[in-house]
Amino acid sequence: MTHDAQQAAPLGAWQVLAERVLVDAAPWVRLTSEHVRLPNGVEIPDFYRVEMPPFAAIFALTPAREVLMVEHYRHGPRQVSLELPAGYIEGEDTPLNAAQRELREETGHTSADWQALGAFFIDGNRGCGAVHAFLAREALAVQAPHLENTELLHLHRLPVDQVLGRWGAGDFPNVVTLAVVGRALYQLGLLGKSA
Repeated sequence: MTHDAQQAAPLGAWQVLAERVLVDAAPWVRLTSEHVRLPNGVEIPDFYRVEMPPFAAIFALTPAREVLMVEHYRHGPRQVSLELPAGYIEGEDTPLNAAQRELREETGHTSADWQALGAFFIDGNRGCGAVHAFLAREALAVQAPHLENTELLHLHRLPVDQVLGRWGAGDFPNVVTLAVVGRALYQLGLLGKSA
């Protein structure tokens, strides 16, 4: 197909002709293979999708202009990572309820000033869940962190200017943290104004 023909091809949803479940480890992960037909008629017999639960990630800023971050080992990439507090959206929880719960559990902080920063898919090709991003201003410590026995993490309070510098230097290896920090810094007016 020529470039001009590709540019003229219709865009839209793919038709799923068949689906096979390869792994079902709900609620954590579900792997399927789909036979799909594209709007231009081309068929892909084995298109793999990874379904994972949605989660919330929180950029929490204290009155002292410190950003609450957690450092923990991530077994997937096999490294320690400095990240924003985050957690799965469970049951009937709304994304905001999940964000508020996770901030309280992982950091011991709450906030009365929440702003949704958007919802974003993790992998446009395979799925892999969605992140609901939030900015929590004036986050205050109200209790000690309440962690599950599988959550081994260290809480850090970093000056927002340091977070900006580390974000600009690419020091956050987790793409969710990288994206949500960028959205929050922009919303706080630290990355310039919109056009």
